Amino acid sequence: MKNISSLEYNSLLWFVIRASYTGLVLSNIINVTKQDSWLAGIMATILGLIPLGIFLYLKSYDKENNIAGTVIDLFGNFGKFINIVLIVGGFLFSLVAFIDLTYFVNSQFLFKTSRLIIGLCFIIPIGYGLFKGIEAIAKTSLIMFWIVVFIIICITAGVINGIDIDNLKPFFEAKPFDFLHSSLIMIAYNIIPLFLLTIIPTNYIKNYSYKKSILFYFFALLSLINAAFLTISVFGRDLALLYQYPEFNLLKKFATFEFIDRIETVFSLEWVVALIILISIALYFVKEIIKTTFKTKEKTNKIVIIISCLLLIVLSEFTFNTNAGANYFYKSFMIYIMFFYLILAFIIMIKALLKKHFINKNSS
Repeated sequence: MKNISSLEYNSLLWFVIRASYTGLVLSNIINVTKQDSWLAGIMATILGLIPLGIFLYLKSYDKENNIAGTVIDLFGNFGKFINIVLIVGGFLFSLVAFIDLTYFVNSQFLFKTSRLIIGLCFIIPIGYGLFKGIEAIAKTSLIMFWIVVFIIICITAGVINGIDIDNLKPFFEAKPFDFLHSSLIMIAYNIIPLFLLTIIPTNYIKNYSYKKSILFYFFALLSLINAAFLTISVFGRDLALLYQYPEFNLLKKFATFEFIDRIETVFSLEWVVALIILISIALYFVKEIIKTTFKTKEKTNKIVIIISCLLLIVLSEFTFNTNAGANYFYKSFMIYIMFFYLILAFIIMIKALLKKHFINKNSS
């Protein structure tokens, strides 16, 4: 594995946090907390420091090892079973993100095009990036990061005149449980996926700083809160609930570049890019765990990439027959699955803390 820069790594962190917001999160939290959705985002940011702290500790425990190597070091042969569970989780999340990507493009741009064709168009660059390695994915991520930041600034400036504070009132109308529910949805899809980045050993990141990762964490979550705030304040809760992708429709209110036709199509590409990067990281997670656990050779690793990409195409086409079925799965079972992996990460952290404690005790 070649080294990547700290900024490249943190740009990956940025996209992993933002990727699932468009299709899976915002419409769901608006449905639960309505005009208080942006406040629920603040609560999610605070509660999300818990999983963030777990993942940062796992990165710091053994800076030479990725999460798969750490698990084997901590649990021995049983660690191989845990790694298989991690492989399933990584692939499942890549599948969810890939389905979300194809549904979004199909419903908003290419509604007469088969989702299979759309999936093939995306799986080719994803597979190519995986063949090139994490350094290629990271460099692409950094380039797109600056473009996306510029887009966010433009979107905010373009719709700010449409903000109506009355659409946000009354404040704190949602019940405490609703706030918690929305926060957990946001944590499940936008913060727990940071676990995928533990596959990159800390020593392979040049000049890595935990403080910078925490700063990017707050920056990314702030951008999501901003998206919820703008959507609710411009549309109002009732209109926002009518849209499957409310923040995409928000771009149609964009006023800064009115001389450009369908500017929302251009700016919505940031969500497509974020999902592509997330899927790439998830499949890289799967490939590297297989490589570390079973000591596979380079040729086998390439076969794993090909098989994973083909499985995504096939399973995404036949997993859900309707959007309703997919949404039900995303709102219920998938959230439980995501928190299962957070609990698993917590158990790994406790084992690491205990081992370090006994090592220090024996050495003293």
